[in-house]
Amino acid sequence: MRLLGPTEPTPGGGILTMGTFDGVHRGHQALISTARAWADQHTSYVEVWVFDPHPRSVLRGQAVPLLTTFSERASLLHEAGADFVRKVPFTLELAALPAETFVQEWIVRLSRPRGLVLGYDHRFGQGRGGSAQLVRQMGIPVQEVPPLIEGDSPISSSRIRQLILQGHLQEAHKLLGRPFGLRGTVRKGQGLARKLGVPTANLPWPEGKLRPVAGIYAGWAHLHSPCPAVLYLPPKGDLEVHLLDFEQDLYEKPVQVSFLAFLRPHADFSDEAALRRQILEDVEAVRRYFEERSF
Repeated sequence: MRLLGPTEPTPGGGILTMGTFDGVHRGHQALISTARAWADQHTSYVEVWVFDPHPRSVLRGQAVPLLTTFSERASLLHEAGADFVRKVPFTLELAALPAETFVQEWIVRLSRPRGLVLGYDHRFGQGRGGSAQLVRQMGIPVQEVPPLIEGDSPISSSRIRQLILQGHLQEAHKLLGRPFGLRGTVRKGQGLARKLGVPTANLPWPEGKLRPVAGIYAGWAHLHSPCPAVLYLPPKGDLEVHLLDFEQDLYEKPVQVSFLAFLRPHADFSDEAALRRQILEDVEAVRRYFEERSF
């Protein structure tokens, strides 16, 4: 997979899809899968445009906590089948372009695609005037992908955000197609957990990424293979990860973490002894969680 500059042209003749793709959930994966199948019919490639920052944050001035950072999205899009990923800076000026101008000056000039794959509700350009019908009228074939329904409603990034904030991680997992998680590089913490006999790997929480409810979670730490872990997310600051039955130093190493289940909310403790007792209880709770399930 290759990352493209905002205005870097591609060879032409590929299959293009575009959107925000926050979370790269199962609905997004259906878009990429459709594009991949179409591209393979013509021995071509899949190009994905990711609008960043989130359009709502630009158009409405509302911060949108993201399920995935751009680097996480790019990696997940590659896993889903993308060959090229272009980060398109979303600005008020871009949003104000007439839809026909966007097609000519961006889509045609930069990509010259064989075809375009769009979600069922995708709109673009000034006043959201751009649609699959307009693109077809301008001579580019389009495949529209219908919504992916789970339960009674379409899978969407906003629906998944609400589930995570409510602690419903298993339901979010079902819509994402994988657990909600974080990728980062371990950095040094204050050393309190190590002093209490339960060392942790500290992962910085990316700015702008959705932050679940503060507390204790059961999860995976993905190294060469998944390792059961106690995840402690404080009200602010780094995610602290204690890997069960693991003693290697992870400082400055990349780690991917998956949130599996919310166990208890954050609590303050009057002294270190009480804190240590609770930490040991949390460790045992996570052990039981994994013992009671087959992964």
